[in-house]
Amino acid sequence: MPQLLLTVIFIAIWLPAVVFTAGNQSTTPPIRETYTLKGPFHWRYEKRDIVMFNSRPEFLLHGSANTKNGPKSAILRAGVLEWSLSGIRSNKKKWIYHTGRDEMPFVSEWGLEHDAGLTYRIGNFRFNGIFIFALFFSLTLPILFILLLISDKVSIESPEVRKQRNLDFVSLVKSIESRAGSDPKWLKRKTLTLAVLGYLVVVGSIFLMIPVGIGILASAFVLAGFTGSNVLGAKIAFLLALIPIGFAWHLGKSLLMPGYQYSGIEMKRKECPALFAYLDKIRKKTKGPNFSRVFIDSNLNASVSRNGGLLGFFGMGPVVLTLGLPLMQSLNHKQLAGVIGHEYGHVAAKDNALGQWIYRIRNSWLVLGERLRFDPLWYALRLNRFYDWFIAAFSAHSFALSRYCEYEADAFSARMVGKEAMAESLSAIAVYGNQFDSVFWRKIWDKSHHEDDIQSVRPYADVPQFFASVENVSEAAEFALKEKTNYSATHPAISDRLAALSTSFKAPQAPAESAASRLLGAMEAKLICRFNDEWQVEAQENWQVSHNEFRSWSEKYQELREKTIQDLNDTELDELITAANRLNDYALFNSANRELLRRYPENSSAAINCFWYRLIIEKDESQLADIEKWMEKFPEYLPNLCRYAIEFYNDAGREQEAEPFYERLENWEYLRNSAQEERSLILESDEFIPHGLDPDIVADFVGYFDRHPVIAKVYLVQKSVKYMPEYPCYVIAYRTKPKFWQTQAKVDEQVSSFIDNSGLSQDYMFISADSVKGLEAKLKKVEGSDVYRRK
Repeated sequence: MPQLLLTVIFIAIWLPAVVFTAGNQSTTPPIRETYTLKGPFHWRYEKRDIVMFNSRPEFLLHGSANTKNGPKSAILRAGVLEWSLSGIRSNKKKWIYHTGRDEMPFVSEWGLEHDAGLTYRIGNFRFNGIFIFALFFSLTLPILFILLLISDKVSIESPEVRKQRNLDFVSLVKSIESRAGSDPKWLKRKTLTLAVLGYLVVVGSIFLMIPVGIGILASAFVLAGFTGSNVLGAKIAFLLALIPIGFAWHLGKSLLMPGYQYSGIEMKRKECPALFAYLDKIRKKTKGPNFSRVFIDSNLNASVSRNGGLLGFFGMGPVVLTLGLPLMQSLNHKQLAGVIGHEYGHVAAKDNALGQWIYRIRNSWLVLGERLRFDPLWYALRLNRFYDWFIAAFSAHSFALSRYCEYEADAFSARMVGKEAMAESLSAIAVYGNQFDSVFWRKIWDKSHHEDDIQSVRPYADVPQFFASVENVSEAAEFALKEKTNYSATHPAISDRLAALSTSFKAPQAPAESAASRLLGAMEAKLICRFNDEWQVEAQENWQVSHNEFRSWSEKYQELREKTIQDLNDTELDELITAANRLNDYALFNSANRELLRRYPENSSAAINCFWYRLIIEKDESQLADIEKWMEKFPEYLPNLCRYAIEFYNDAGREQEAEPFYERLENWEYLRNSAQEERSLILESDEFIPHGLDPDIVADFVGYFDRHPVIAKVYLVQKSVKYMPEYPCYVIAYRTKPKFWQTQAKVDEQVSSFIDNSGLSQDYMFISADSVKGLEAKLKKVEGSDVYRRK
């Protein structure tokens, strides 16, 4: 039935479009050159007619003309547009001319102007600009119709499909890297070819949809001529034309993406002369373009970008360098030269423009892919099948190219600063990056346990001292060197980067003088102050929450640990378990969990906590023998159990034995992603069952809904899910009834506020009851689903 309806709509739009196209061309000489015209005569319209059974349809207008011999009946052969709009008196041409020829006795002033407008010629064939546009529309509409009929229905990807797609991606990247190893230029050519192909399809789709939208607009006016209701035709035209025109607009937005925004604080030459002199020296050595702008941000990282300016869309904008202040504080100026040399290598090697253009295209297609799959509007042109093929091939080639560019930039920097200096830079970043992201910030946030006022905490002022006394350098280095290059990130592991340079790891030493102190001078203190202020504003709320929670649990810990565990009631026992865990009293944590298990042998949380204690704290390897039983008994704890086993084996230096648990964890991630997607969509094929919630919970819902006047009706059901059924998915479908003076934007704002302030967990999905075809009809059939109606 849907396909039949689509076919009827297609024919109703396409046939008038073909007739309209034919009306904007002619194979005869111009009328004024062919006939001796008499008149003009005043024309009075009476009715219209159409002759279908002819060599081609003829559109006829009937009326009378006031000639010298009095009123005379006239039949006027009109163009389709004139014919369809003839009922609109204000737009009707009021004069006609007598031709003296039987085959065309009368011609209107409109017809003469239209005929004179056929200014383009190919031999005897005459046409206007509208003809070209209408012909394109008439030819492309059948293609769009076929694409629409064969479009795939939205479905939830299974974990198996997700895993296979990832395996195919890795396999393809490996084969690409294998070939590119002997022919790097081939990789660049192939990736560029795919990128251009993607652009052609997207840009072609835009140019396809704009004339389709305008063509539908014109066709709907033609249809209005058949119905005799031009108001209705205008409404139909507007609604139908919105689909392809909206598609073209949003497709263009996903292609172009928002303007690029740089992060950090821009440095000026007069503020940091030493830094710019340092960069000038690097530029002269590389003979590359200037860094047109330099930013300092608060990350331990560095990057170069060409996304700004008029040519930024193509990755060929001005060269902009961003350096992290913590990075400059962790390295000396020679080590920093290796980092900047790497970033400059992207520019000097002329791969950065290509790489960033490729990166931009890939992001555009990822955004487009979500729209193609899930938004019903995009059914106007479904590119899913092309998209699935393209993104798989393009992602693999662009991924391999990005990784190749990283090796190329490393080699470039090594030629500039030397292999040893480059090895020092890579080694220092590997160690300090790990320490900064984990140890440093953990110590900062640990201060929230005792510091109430965040204003006294100045983290970026503590960074230099932290790098001067980094603990466990050898442990961090060992961890970095054990890391293997994988296919989830374009940057290779440090061991492979060092191997490519034919050099070895260099244990970092705290710099006697950091690059920040040497190159930034007094600006370093100003930046530290600025970043501290920004961090305090951003972290203020979470800092206060952390402080209050720790203080509360500390008080609870002190209170409950004085009591005998067996004398605690269930609530106190739960509180002691949480408090002991927060304060790292793992012996008490284990004892409290064992007591909870004694009372409730089936308590899964307590069982898993005891398992963790015996395996991780006590190093009791015998626990591993029962891990399969644990996973089967408590499937919701599978990721935790796998992580416990991985931690145990890694701590014991038995990484190989941890591999099966990595695989189990990976499979669980695929399952979770499918479950999340299933819980984020409502499809026409979905089934629903009663919510099964406690009446008190439903009563709370009703009270909450009643406080939002825009909510008129609410359905509450449980969605039947295939993946992770142990986690229920509740659907709250609502209908709104705004006041007559409220705009849709205001209604949407109120509904968003209603959802944001609901305080419900992610187990609840909010959706408009009319957003999915047939949804409300299904919900009405579910027992107890209608939980609220505004009186």
